[in-house]
Amino acid sequence: MGNNFITLTTDWGSSDNYAAIFKAHLYRKNPNVVIIDVTHDVKKNDVSGAAFLVKTMYPYFPKNSVHIIDVNVLAFYNENKYRQTLKTEQSVESLYFTHYLAFRYEDHYFMCENNGLISLLCNINKIEEIVRILPDKDCENFHTFKAISYWTDVADRLVKGEHLLSIGEKYDTKNIELLKKSEAYSPHGQKDKIAFCSQYVDSYGNIITNLHKDFFDEIADGRTVFDFYCTQTGTKKNRKISQDYNDKLGDQFILLFGHSQYLEISARYAPFAKILRADSLNLEFTITFSPKNILPAAPYN
Repeated sequence: MGNNFITLTTDWGSSDNYAAIFKAHLYRKNPNVVIIDVTHDVKKNDVSGAAFLVKTMYPYFPKNSVHIIDVNVLAFYNENKYRQTLKTEQSVESLYFTHYLAFRYEDHYFMCENNGLISLLCNINKIEEIVRILPDKDCENFHTFKAISYWTDVADRLVKGEHLLSIGEKYDTKNIELLKKSEAYSPHGQKDKIAFCSQYVDSYGNIITNLHKDFFDEIADGRTVFDFYCTQTGTKKNRKISQDYNDKLGDQFILLFGHSQYLEISARYAPFAKILRADSLNLEFTITFSPKNILPAAPYN
């Protein structure tokens, strides 16, 4: 069974009327649907940012919710694919990365283009079911706003409890486009050190890294004090994880695990990303714990 929740994560922008027009089509099909705007301000081509927002958002929704992710990334792909198309005289529609897909994962429904986002959003091997979506013939006039013809009818039918296989063509997960997923790790198997990097900068200037709390706790093994290193700031000794943004710790920036369960770096007096002049996601960090048989220095007050 479906439910009435549909979330929207797009790069349509909040200053235009695209989102309103799209939602109008959904409401015309089902006036009782509940539409949640996650954001319409994903940066153009930023499938990584869109994947982060969705994967840290959807678990809070009831099972069988429908999540639409519409981020246009044609410019993201290397032109070699288009050159290959011309050489072999393939149609653009035959290329996997132009396909529109709907799939079920962890008891939720997701819809997006086959642009690599799926590989960043979930474990492909655990996808429960996946189908290719063809455009709704009743919406063929929307050539410049394809989201309407591909997503509105599918979302409505899923909300009403229809089965995926009755909506689209069964799809082989081997055809899903893959993007490299960056994950935190212990360099050379060192059990006292974690290397990680930034993956998202929120509107407050907090840098959200790819270090998940579960991996931090595994390496920490009960230790709470560590050294933190960032190229821009150098080494900061005797750090601790804060509980919230107002934690009274003696430094201008704090480290904490937010609602996403990924480590955040936040500044007390100004957006941390601006302090580092970090408008890109190329920041690398390390955390080093003292070996278990060596007591760390007393933390700051």
